[in-house]
Amino acid sequence: MGVLPRQDEKRPDVLIIGAGVAGCTLAYELSKRNVSVTLLDAGGPKASDAPLALLNPYRGRTAKAGDLDRQGLAAMWRLAAELKGTGLEPGIYRTGVLRIASSPRQEKMWRKRDLPYLDALELPYHAPHGALLIKAGGYVEPFKFLSTLRRAARQKGACLVETCRAERIVRTGSGWRVMTTLGEIEAASVVLCLGAGQLEGAALPELTRVAGDVVGFGGASILPRPIAGAVYGASSAAGTFMGGNHRPAGEADPEAVPRLKRASSWFVPALAAAPLTSSWTGVRAKRRDNRPLITELMPGLWFYGALGGRGFLCAAHLSKELAERLVPE
Repeated sequence: MGVLPRQDEKRPDVLIIGAGVAGCTLAYELSKRNVSVTLLDAGGPKASDAPLALLNPYRGRTAKAGDLDRQGLAAMWRLAAELKGTGLEPGIYRTGVLRIASSPRQEKMWRKRDLPYLDALELPYHAPHGALLIKAGGYVEPFKFLSTLRRAARQKGACLVETCRAERIVRTGSGWRVMTTLGEIEAASVVLCLGAGQLEGAALPELTRVAGDVVGFGGASILPRPIAGAVYGASSAAGTFMGGNHRPAGEADPEAVPRLKRASSWFVPALAAAPLTSSWTGVRAKRRDNRPLITELMPGLWFYGALGGRGFLCAAHLSKELAERLVPE
């Protein structure tokens, strides 16, 4: 898997650099369009390696759902059904999501949404101000989801090159040449799905890099339904995972995990006594307006990223849109 295609073979129509949620969903979409696509996976930590990700379009303090988030959620359920139809398990679960209000002000605001509002919740939840019930929401197990996407893309002819880091990119007469840790590869079009990473030779958009943590607790059945709000979390077979803090990338915070545990315990009191089993830190890239970005930097060189915390919610929809721009059906 860690071998580039032979240079005397036909070069790929599209080379994707980065195998997070953006790169994997795009590779899958392109592989369905009868084009040759190569996906470079550098390995190592990335934001898409989080233990879990919620599918909740009612985001932010106002809990409003924008068009992109609604379209993204619908696209994820279509993708899940498509993968299941081929006999693959996508690691996407339609469980519903509870958005627990933190204050009377949020409760008043959220009651105006086009969703059921629950005045009271039974244990294990602590919700003195009630909660929105997002029946169409759910959660993702990222490792299983991305593994399934890579497998599905390979079945359709995509080439996956693992442990291959792109180091520099230069323009050629008819496309792009990328220097990697495994050698050189050329392609007619290149899509940069770098997340918070960089690439020499590419003038990337200016993005803000933000770090966040997820903590794991023992107990796989603590939460019957995932929660979102000041913190978010879900229970899977591997345990219960909670996240929700943010800080500038590169700044260590020794209190991040204890603070996250205390916040999680307010919403789920049982977590106060649950043992911590793991902690994970990832770095996301985002724009000032928090909107994802797809743009052609130069002819045949695309940037696809700035997904922030919306990658798993929006990537299926965005990748289909970009695939249609690269290779119209």
